[in-house]
Amino acid sequence: MDEKPTRPPEKEVAAPATETATHQRCQTAAVLDDSAAGRNKPGTSLVWVPCTGPRAPQDRLSQHRRRRDAAHRSVPLDCGCRDPWPCDCTDPPLSDRMIDAGKAAAEHLLCRGHTPILEIEILQALWRRGGEDRRLAQHIHQLTDGAIA
Repeated sequence: MDEKPTRPPEKEVAAPATETATHQRCQTAAVLDDSAAGRNKPGTSLVWVPCTGPRAPQDRLSQHRRRRDAAHRSVPLDCGCRDPWPCDCTDPPLSDRMIDAGKAAAEHLLCRGHTPILEIEILQALWRRGGEDRRLAQHIHQLTDGAIA
């Protein structure tokens, strides 16, 4: 006597290994039975509703005004700033790797005939190192007439 499966093979659920799997199997079976009965037809449970609210203006002034208003509603950061975007109070200190990267970039640009413009913190760190790094920092400062990034 051949038993016919109650569901097609692609919809069979694996045997449960734990209590949670048993619960999931029962829920899956219920969902499959609901869709088979025709109670959960596609397109009847979800309906698209267009946005009917007033559109906010997207010019720069109104965007900045909304950002400022949101910053005033927020809790201040530890440094006292309300908006984390323009806050640079908590920037991490420069690592030796970052200083070496700035030096390598400046040397590369100088070899190509361009004038590098570095951040003031990197120039100061190069100057503090002394020796060849100090000469490079002074040379870049003279080439740029004191301009910094």
